[in-house]
Amino acid sequence: MTYFAEIAKRRQQYEDLAAQAVEIARKKGADEALVRISGGKGITVSSRHCEVENLEFNQLQSLSVGVNKGKRNGSASTTDLSLEKITETIESALNLCEYTSADECSGLCDADLMFKGERDLKVLFPYEEDADKIVQMAVALDKTGHDVAAQYHEQGLRECERTSYFTWYGIDSMATSHGFLNSSIESDCSKDISFIAEQNGQMQRSGSMSVSRDFAKLWDDAVIAKEGAERTLAKLGATQVKTGTYQVVLTRNAAQSLIGAFLNAISGKLIYRNSSFLVDSVGKDVFPEWFSLKEDPWLPSGLCSFNFDRDGVATFPQDLVSDGKLCTYLLSTYTGRKLKLKSNGHASGTSNLMVVSDDAHTKDFDSLLSQAGSGLVIESLMGQGVNLVNGNYSRGASGYYFENGKRVHAVNEITIAGNLKEMFKAIVAVGNDYDERYRIKVGSILLPLVVSGS
Repeated sequence: MTYFAEIAKRRQQYEDLAAQAVEIARKKGADEALVRISGGKGITVSSRHCEVENLEFNQLQSLSVGVNKGKRNGSASTTDLSLEKITETIESALNLCEYTSADECSGLCDADLMFKGERDLKVLFPYEEDADKIVQMAVALDKTGHDVAAQYHEQGLRECERTSYFTWYGIDSMATSHGFLNSSIESDCSKDISFIAEQNGQMQRSGSMSVSRDFAKLWDDAVIAKEGAERTLAKLGATQVKTGTYQVVLTRNAAQSLIGAFLNAISGKLIYRNSSFLVDSVGKDVFPEWFSLKEDPWLPSGLCSFNFDRDGVATFPQDLVSDGKLCTYLLSTYTGRKLKLKSNGHASGTSNLMVVSDDAHTKDFDSLLSQAGSGLVIESLMGQGVNLVNGNYSRGASGYYFENGKRVHAVNEITIAGNLKEMFKAIVAVGNDYDERYRIKVGSILLPLVVSGS
């Protein structure tokens, strides 16, 4: 029997066991208890030179328990789901409470914030569980990549370096001592391809990928092979540019990183520690007035859709930024209490995000280049040069230089720099070129930046 066919049975087993573990914890003296049982199964296959390079079968299950006794916390985990080992794990967590300090903000989420009922988010689909067939798919993608490499050989594409497939079913069941009992069950799958290109002794590598909840909706092999080949060839002939201030277009891939820095800066953990440049910014302008950022954790089949977070708090659609103003911080139960606020369902991070802007500031990619006239398109960012305490930003970058809205030559070994607080407000326009493969639905972003090159 396939793992997919047994999922409903496994869910029931996990929930029954989690509820039983909570009861054991209460009987042994815990004031509050949260038990999470996680399980899953998947296959990873990689192919190189049209032969299987690696085949991995992954299957796991584990139990973690967190207890609170006299406002002191303790936690422990085990991969042995026998009642004997679960009891020992609970006792270990309770023993740790004797060595931790009391924290008035600790404990389970407020009961009125718990997720109740069921909502089908359509995040579970069957995939091919026959390893031999997935191997055949990985090799077939590899062969398609080699055919594409042959077509572009004269332009410098040398070979399809590698392809891979990934599949996964995940079950996460949770029970608490104040009545929460529910599970998240999901499927994930992906395939990717990478190429190597060469010009004048300079080697470049890039590729493409497809991700989905539904195995049947992964992109066609020819589509991702063509995109991967074009991305790799686009890196050839790269040079530096002179240091100066440029109109910069961050492609949707690089724009993800910029929005990601904003999300980190509004995390409750940094806010209550006074370690973010956006402390005391709720209700204030942080982006242009035409810019909004919306979150929808209920998006059907979304890559980051979930009904409740790791605390059991119900998620809900909400605005993080509306008309340029910051609406809220990302709060878990604990960080909310530290700030004397209620959790807004972000103990597991953010879910499906979308940048929304008015018609006047939303362009297709070519129109962004035309509006800028000349400047740099940044396709990838490197390094960790983001200081969230003061907002200073400095990242290595690569992409290409353009004039009159047209590409001129590839660019690498440059650095883009600025201050995030100023960068967010300086955004001139955003693209409508969303990519369904990314967690954040943001198109390309146009803004002025200081660029350091030769």
